[in-house]
Amino acid sequence: MPYKFICIEGNIGVGKTTLVKKLAQHIDARSFFEEFDENPWLPLFYQQPKETALAVELSFLTDRCKQLIQIQREHNSETIISDYCLDKCLLFAQANLTEEDFKTYKKLYGRISATIKKPDLVIVLHTSVEALESNIKTRGRVYEQTIQTTYLEKLNKAYLQFFSEEKEYVVLNINCTTIDAKNYESIFNEVVSFLKINNPDKNTIIKI
Repeated sequence: MPYKFICIEGNIGVGKTTLVKKLAQHIDARSFFEEFDENPWLPLFYQQPKETALAVELSFLTDRCKQLIQIQREHNSETIISDYCLDKCLLFAQANLTEEDFKTYKKLYGRISATIKKPDLVIVLHTSVEALESNIKTRGRVYEQTIQTTYLEKLNKAYLQFFSEEKEYVVLNINCTTIDAKNYESIFNEVVSFLKINNPDKNTIIKI
């Protein structure tokens, strides 16, 4: 398989962690997950987004880089699947920060990200806001229950735009109107089939 470092991406509640676990088991890869539950700024952000946006984005950038550097150092020879891609820092920062703060953040991100190994493949799950809200409600994280529909819509648009642009890595965009057990099995099968393709297009879109 040509991919040693695979990332699963998508909006809040899309089911990234579920796919990482299933795929890692299938291809015998080591899985890693974002440690966002330990971020003290995240619950505050959902309550006061304007006041805490810069703090939460900087803290996520720091935490993600620290984890990825450790992964590179300790597991460089293994096949790795993560439930986030470092580039999501830029996506969320652009969505959440003021224009002035984002310009400063982007410069900092450029310097830091240059030291982090890029993924070989990023698989991006796209689904409806209704499906996201249903999943968020079902998993029951208290601080997520106040997330506004407009915020999820904003992030959905950001994900579509960001991952339609050319990247240094291969991007597989998977679009589905909802996420249920049947669709998730279809998503998994599409991903497994894609991993077998030699020299795929840099950006592929699959609809389910």
